[in-house]
Amino acid sequence: MKILVTGALGFAGRHLTRELAAVGHEVVKHDVQYEPDCYYSDLRDKDSIAKLVQRIKPDACVHLGGIAYVPMGWTDPELVFSVNLMGTLNLLEAFRHAQPSARILVVSSSLIYKEAQGGELLDENAYMYPPDIYAISKIAADLTGLGYAERYGMNVMTARPINHAGPGQSPSFVTSAFAMQLKRIAESGQPGTLRVGNLESRRDLVDVRDVVRAYRLLIEKGTAGEAYNIASGKLCRIGDVLDDLCAIAGVKPDIEVDPDLYRPTDASPSMDIGKITAATGWKPEVPLQQTLHDLYESIQI
Repeated sequence: MKILVTGALGFAGRHLTRELAAVGHEVVKHDVQYEPDCYYSDLRDKDSIAKLVQRIKPDACVHLGGIAYVPMGWTDPELVFSVNLMGTLNLLEAFRHAQPSARILVVSSSLIYKEAQGGELLDENAYMYPPDIYAISKIAADLTGLGYAERYGMNVMTARPINHAGPGQSPSFVTSAFAMQLKRIAESGQPGTLRVGNLESRRDLVDVRDVVRAYRLLIEKGTAGEAYNIASGKLCRIGDVLDDLCAIAGVKPDIEVDPDLYRPTDASPSMDIGKITAATGWKPEVPLQQTLHDLYESIQI
């Protein structure tokens, strides 16, 4: 298939384009950043998105493009909604008019769900309880995609991935922020101090390479009008993740709690993946230790 990937130059996007190309798909990249082999435009520019879809006539699209930095929902809510919701709407409209039979995967977020209680696993019909503006923008885009499948008979699905980590991740996320600080300490050869937030929070962390494999399988085999959770179902304490990264780095820094990073103890939702496994055979395969090792090794100081 000829597959358009929006957000192709982002963390997951770069892994996804390699995953798709490795199994023989023709990949067309799109991003708001510029690289020579990537179409450049803003998702908020309705006309440019329409012209792009009309020009390249993709068989499918994995829509990763959007703002992924959660705190920006509060600092610039208008931007977050205009990119995450209106950008998605512009893309869906472009396909509705130019390529209505194309397969489309709108990538949403696990943050649309409430925190699970008592070990409960949340399936795709679970109650949505977004904790912030970012999550609200993702719910809106998610449900808009499913609405286009129902209203217009388009082949649109949504994916709801949990936190993912791995090589190439921005240091604005917790695991990569730890890895970056530890790499600096290790390379300095001097004792150092690591700034942290709340180490008691718990996260379900899936390797980005497993996540993009899920995206590929969904664009190949998923069912239109359906949403799919992507997770491991296993929660790990952030402090334990830090201990593992310290062991990988071979350092034992002093730990300093930064009030600017500290949030009340919370946990990722525990998500049921029975639906995606039944549809595609997907399950996470990369062990967390391998994810953390590869993340640390990818850090360039």
